[in-house]
Amino acid sequence: MAQLSSPKGPNEFVSEAYNLNDDEKIVEFYSRWADEYDHQMLEVLGYTSPITIAQLLCDYLADKNARIFDIGCGTGLTCKFLHQQGYEHLHGVDLSPDMVRVAQDRKIYEQVMVADVNQTLAIDDNSYDAAISSGTFTHGHVGSEPLDEIFRIIKPGGILACTVHNDLWQTHGFESKFEILINRGTIECLSLEEGKYYRQGELEGKFCVYRKM
Repeated sequence: MAQLSSPKGPNEFVSEAYNLNDDEKIVEFYSRWADEYDHQMLEVLGYTSPITIAQLLCDYLADKNARIFDIGCGTGLTCKFLHQQGYEHLHGVDLSPDMVRVAQDRKIYEQVMVADVNQTLAIDDNSYDAAISSGTFTHGHVGSEPLDEIFRIIKPGGILACTVHNDLWQTHGFESKFEILINRGTIECLSLEEGKYYRQGELEGKFCVYRKM
């Protein structure tokens, strides 16, 4: 049997992140890189995915008073753009305490929690007008399983805007899960397009916008 090759990113930094395979290693990696993350991703690699998905959410969410939940918020790059556009009720969650620390230092979030999105979140049903995620659904860190939990905390009529890496779209059940939820009448697809995560390079993932019915 041929051995599967390790996932490759645009440089060694991202390739290492793609090949993390358990929570302890993920937390350790982002502990080392939290303070350099923005430099590596924005200045070295030209990371554009957070702005692209945030702009898509803005296109479908006109209410600047909306409560928005940032899934896998990291250092807060996605909500930095949303805050610049006038959205102020921003909450976030991330597995890494050090990434949460950097996100909190931006002073743009009302609340940021350390938690595993693969587990039930300590959040009431129908709490948010929207949820957003950039870079969380990539190379198996988080599969499609949390989608039920995410839609649970979004209000009816609320929006989920997220990126999903192409390598996971079918293999980790995102395509089938979204189709199931659509067929059940739980959600509707507002936008689904392929795009780049970085200024240079290939079309790496799906940029998705869904509305909870």
